[in-house]
Amino acid sequence: MRCILAIVLAVVAVALAPMSPANAGYGAIAYDQQSGKQGASWNQKTPAEANEQALKACASAECRVHPVEPKGCGALAISDKDKAWGGADRETLDKAKHDAVEHCKTHTETGTCAVRVSGCNQ
Repeated sequence: MRCILAIVLAVVAVALAPMSPANAGYGAIAYDQQSGKQGASWNQKTPAEANEQALKACASAECRVHPVEPKGCGALAISDKDKAWGGADRETLDKAKHDAVEHCKTHTETGTCAVRVSGCNQ
């Protein structure tokens, strides 16, 4: 009887445990401000996989990762004159691009900011 009770409790615990959505897609954007290298990943199974793929695509030991939420969109804008950049993680791609450019503008004195990387998770 105790064995059956233990099994039932284990099944209930697993059923109630927080789980990510079955089709959740995690993403990340990686950027090295000094070299300008960048990388991104979209629709990965876990945040760790998204980070790993973005870092691999960025291909620099100095790349820093910025996660993008499931069903979210991310963008990275970079200045053409200096090392200024801006990133955003929003619900729509247009909003992410707009906010990334606006964020970049607050960090540049002479450059024009443009989106270099963008995408969305499913």
